[in-house]
Amino acid sequence: MSSLLKLLSVLGITIFACSQTMAAGYSSRTHNYAIEYLKPKAGMGDISIINITVNRKITASEAERLLKEEIQKAAALFPPKGELMAYAWIETNTVAGSEEMIKLPDGSNFLIYSPKTKKAQTEKQYDISKQKPPQAGKGIKVDFSLELERGTDGRVRILGTTNLPHGMTLMTGLRKVGAKYFAQDNVEVINGRISTTWFSDGGKALSSGAYEVRISSPLPALQSTAVRDVIGQMGENLSGPITTSMGSKMIDLTFKKDTP
Repeated sequence: MSSLLKLLSVLGITIFACSQTMAAGYSSRTHNYAIEYLKPKAGMGDISIINITVNRKITASEAERLLKEEIQKAAALFPPKGELMAYAWIETNTVAGSEEMIKLPDGSNFLIYSPKTKKAQTEKQYDISKQKPPQAGKGIKVDFSLELERGTDGRVRILGTTNLPHGMTLMTGLRKVGAKYFAQDNVEVINGRISTTWFSDGGKALSSGAYEVRISSPLPALQSTAVRDVIGQMGENLSGPITTSMGSKMIDLTFKKDTP
């Protein structure tokens, strides 16, 4: 499943979200579609999940209409305490893991229903509705300068300077262009600087050539209180190379660099 293919963090919230499991006995010979309504899991707040799996191709608009209909039924029969997220999938054979997520007309991965408003919004609509304006005088236009440094043993590390606050945690990735090599490291901004571990290729010197360096950040809710005081509780003070999810802003930028 998607990551949203990636995590469901509580309260800030990224999703990249639930894991799809088909109900026992589901078959294209006997069903047009199957519905799975999952209760909130411990440690994930009060978020419930609906998975709808169809066995024929349907349009994005049909998928959204089907999700809205099932959300209303579920909310009426089993009112959720917190938000309810609904995903549509297509599975045309019975091989485990063959299901594919159906994106909605605006490119969203899911619908999200709020018991407070009694309305369902797409992922993108919800994201926009939750975004906050920057705090007066606290806007940060994200700036980075990066370089690759080679050690005497042939290993390589990423060095950089930034205007992000001291103590902010970041994720770094190093990928060789046109090759399968990929490595990553988590770093912390120390007085405006970052430095990764030394990267190697299975303990050997890293080959020369062009590399992509990616810098990203986790949800603001996962940063320290001191960092959130600077970037905003939902990252609202950040601008520039950012991405947003569920109203939260996060760093996301990529550089191309040649190794020395």
